[in-house]
Amino acid sequence: MEFEQVKIFVLNRGSSSIKCDVYEFVNLPHKPIQPLWKARLQWKNSFEEATLKIKNDKGEEYVEKIRERSAGQALPYLIKFLVEGKVAILTSLKEIEMIGHRIVHGGREFKKSVPIDTKVKEKILQLSELAPLHNLPELQGIEILEKFFRGVPQVAVFDTAFHHSLPKKAAIYPGPYEWYEQGIQRYGFHGISFQYCAKRAGEILKQDLRSRKTVICHLGSGASLCAVKEGKSVDTTMGFTPLEGLMMDTRSGSIDPGIILYLQDKKKKSSKEVAHELYKKSGLFGVSGASSDMRDILEKSERGNPRATLALDIYIHRLNACIGSMIASLQGLDVLIFAAGIGENASFIREKVCENFSFLDLKLDRAKNQLSSTKDRDLSARGSKVKLLVIHTEEAFEIARECWEEWTNAKDK
Repeated sequence: MEFEQVKIFVLNRGSSSIKCDVYEFVNLPHKPIQPLWKARLQWKNSFEEATLKIKNDKGEEYVEKIRERSAGQALPYLIKFLVEGKVAILTSLKEIEMIGHRIVHGGREFKKSVPIDTKVKEKILQLSELAPLHNLPELQGIEILEKFFRGVPQVAVFDTAFHHSLPKKAAIYPGPYEWYEQGIQRYGFHGISFQYCAKRAGEILKQDLRSRKTVICHLGSGASLCAVKEGKSVDTTMGFTPLEGLMMDTRSGSIDPGIILYLQDKKKKSSKEVAHELYKKSGLFGVSGASSDMRDILEKSERGNPRATLALDIYIHRLNACIGSMIASLQGLDVLIFAAGIGENASFIREKVCENFSFLDLKLDRAKNQLSSTKDRDLSARGSKVKLLVIHTEEAFEIARECWEEWTNAKDK
């Protein structure tokens, strides 16, 4: 069946970034294709030093330190560059025919991507209490785009959907069973990235990875790991909320829950105050006292800053411990993948992980590891029994593929 060209706008609202991409599909591409237009707005800490970078398919670029005071104000400003200035690719916003959103928390209800309507938005709002840094901004993004692209179908693509394959032994917490009956369980996140990386790894290695034991490390501002077997998620580090697991930029990751009880009971802190500390004042920022950005942490550590070095040491220690737990769930390791900003760019982190797991005959090609590249690559040294890959995770492309599926389903009806 032949289809006309479809322009798809993808919005990914992260905890420290807004990413927008425009794709044009004629048929479903199996390998990633370059977007016609991409915009990246990144900031540090609480919307400080916000930088907007836009590039179109002709190679034309635009860079600006923006004056807007919040991500909600910045998104409408960003959209105008689709039709204005040297990086514009559209004559009218009406050329966009589908919109895809990365939604972090879909709970038990959303096991696959769905068209967005009033009921879906209400559920995203309800689930925002479990992902406060994500679902509310994502809902805001949906409503902003509704005003700019009136009547254009929007699709919610959920980070939690990939993890619906988790076995109960990995999904259920060891509290009262009533918790599980009330919906308290491990949901997992970064599923769009994990889904893409699992597919892409098979293409890079020219192997069917369904029989291979794979650990994927999505290391960005938010970070989590996933153990993949037979193409499905069987374990992951994030849980009921995106707070569990690894140490992150401003998030603590897993801590003794007794700390929360102590802070509330002995230090008389409210749940709101404790939540603010766990989500906004912890992680790299909390330990270093200086920055939530791994690039800053690495630089300050090299200059001898003891707090930055401590933050780095804790990050690597906890990363190695969590990778070990994923390997245990898989009962082995065939492929180790690094993705997202830190995973793709921090060669020092990759080196330290490989040193820790050298007993598995995981061998890193140090020369390849030091090379800076945006391309997917195999960093395994000759003779390594474990394949080591760096994959530029294409969450936007994976979301666009999900939108295409919705588009073709609607055409078939």
